[in-house]
Amino acid sequence: MCGIVGLCDRMEPNQARRLLRRLLATMESRGPDGSGEFVEDYIVMGMRRLAVIDVEGGGQPLLSRDGQVVAFQNGEIYNHVALRRELEQQGAAFRTASDTEVLAHGYGHWGIDGLLAKLDGMYAIAILDRRNQQLHLARDRFGEKPLYYSAAGNKFAYSSNTKALALLPWVDCDIAAGSVDRYLALHYVPGRRTIFKGIQRVLPGERLTVSLRSLTLHHERYYSPAVRPIVPLDTRTLLERIEQAVTSRLVADVPVGVFLSGGIDSSIVASLAARHHPAIDTFSMGFKDARYDESVHAEVVARAIGSSHHHFTFDETAFHDLLPTVVEGLDEPLGDQALLPTYWLCREAKRYVTVVLSGEGADEMFAGYDYYGPMVSRRSWCAGLRAWVSGRRAAGAPHSLCDNAWPMTPSGFPLVMDSGGRRVLLGEPVHDPDPWERSLLSSLDDAENPLQRATLADVLTWLPDDLLVKLDRMAMANSLEGRAPFLSPDLVDSALRLPEVQRMTGTQTKIALREVAALLLPQAIVGRKKHGFILPMAKWIQQWLGRVGDLRDYFNLHRIKEFDVDAAVSLVERELVADRPNERLLFSLVILAEWHHSFFSRMAADFRS
Repeated sequence: MCGIVGLCDRMEPNQARRLLRRLLATMESRGPDGSGEFVEDYIVMGMRRLAVIDVEGGGQPLLSRDGQVVAFQNGEIYNHVALRRELEQQGAAFRTASDTEVLAHGYGHWGIDGLLAKLDGMYAIAILDRRNQQLHLARDRFGEKPLYYSAAGNKFAYSSNTKALALLPWVDCDIAAGSVDRYLALHYVPGRRTIFKGIQRVLPGERLTVSLRSLTLHHERYYSPAVRPIVPLDTRTLLERIEQAVTSRLVADVPVGVFLSGGIDSSIVASLAARHHPAIDTFSMGFKDARYDESVHAEVVARAIGSSHHHFTFDETAFHDLLPTVVEGLDEPLGDQALLPTYWLCREAKRYVTVVLSGEGADEMFAGYDYYGPMVSRRSWCAGLRAWVSGRRAAGAPHSLCDNAWPMTPSGFPLVMDSGGRRVLLGEPVHDPDPWERSLLSSLDDAENPLQRATLADVLTWLPDDLLVKLDRMAMANSLEGRAPFLSPDLVDSALRLPEVQRMTGTQTKIALREVAALLLPQAIVGRKKHGFILPMAKWIQQWLGRVGDLRDYFNLHRIKEFDVDAAVSLVERELVADRPNERLLFSLVILAEWHHSFFSRMAADFRS
């Protein structure tokens, strides 16, 4: 686990090293255990390391036997031992036990496409082929690890964070109006674009090849989730696949634990992990208010599986103390209300372990959200969706990500603000065509049924651009590695292609997963409805905004030229006194303001230093 960065530009070697070290300093929490550098001609590459596998010998870069392939990685390759055996049979000679060395030899033997097809892991990879002067960047299938890049003229750079790229004077860090519009709709910025005009993302399941001679870029998807054919699966087989995913993600040379909320997703992971690591450390977060606290259920599971359980309580004092710290850990604004409790939990877990497993991905793969319900219980809605899928575009059916007749995404996920509300804050409609969105909507056409289409929409948006961002940034801010067993490629392939009756009915979510849970967990846990992180957010935000002073100054987001300060203040003041305030909207606006002030003040300080 690390942070990686690289730059293609013509510089004197000592100047290049000084710049590289400055960029690496922006990601020290991602890798407090050391650093590595590679400088040659007009490419510099580097990393900060969090030692997890081969603690003593796994420093990067790692090279192929002839030294012509240079590999850096942020993440873990879970099947590296099996790949190592295969490569050794083909004549590869390893000098470390590191999973990253598998990338160097694997590229040399199989090429970039053959290598990526074999990997099971979470990763952002940078591989330099010195023979043909090509740089290959690749991101894992579901977007667990971040990978940003920027290109302008005869310069190119990539990084695990946006701050390193923003330090480069040639990178355009102006705020993109279209990205702000998407943020106000979703509370995150989806797809290839970021909040910045000059910084983009490598997409999940995508590789990017850069020719060092011409600095031309070539994007190619090496993975897309399979949606056909629909294949039923018996409970025992599904259990075996989940257990295989969990055990593969327990591999580490450092202590490993599990986040345990008390819901069935994390409880299944914890139960299976405890089979292989007796008395494994588990961690749960609770709240003083019993209406929001589900920690008692986590304790029931912990007793049942025999884990060493650690429970922590999050309250309004923690909210006010942590908000500025959490915002500093974000590359872009992210209005997910669970950010702060997740940071707190990661910080406490780091006292005991370096790696933690979590239940991310289960709701999207197995259909766990209530808002999927209309896809299976209201046949008129289903008929409309089927008409849309077949190209007839029924009236009112979703035709875009954020601008549909109903204020929701194609998954049914409700928007933070509809298009009319966003126009109040940003002025005229933002005309900002997005090829990624067109590709997203086209891929949803392949779905076999409306429920699969809805879950696939979340797999391609909400999961990589919100949930996995939250886990990665909050964990890495505390030098903790988070792993998601439900995102094992084989398991995802099985879950997304289950028939509707094994995923969701009009009265029950995650049917197949609950049947697995019944083999492992107390019945009181198996039958519980999904709870999620629900916080008394309105009260805390009222307190926060009461302390910031003049709201006009607070919401004066001068780097967002289109943002109407007066409209924002009026909106916030109305929501604060409403009987049922829009907590998602208020929190998203607070995070946008805090991120804006924090990011650009820190950048100004860095430029002065």
